[in-house]
Amino acid sequence: MNPATKAIVRIVTGGILAVVLSRLFFPESGLVFAAGLFVALVGAAYGLEWIHNRNKD
Repeated sequence: MNPATKAIVRIVTGGILAVVLSRLFFPESGLVFAAGLFVALVGAAYGLEWIHNRNKD
């Protein structure tokens, strides 16, 4: 898959999940919490891909 396509899918999915999870589990939280959760989710996606691919070279 094209790296740009991966980035777009991760950003959109991370944004949707961050908003849904923050509203579901922490309804009183603000936009900053959802943004932090978004960064954590997208960062975890890239981190797990790095762990998965680090020994393939």
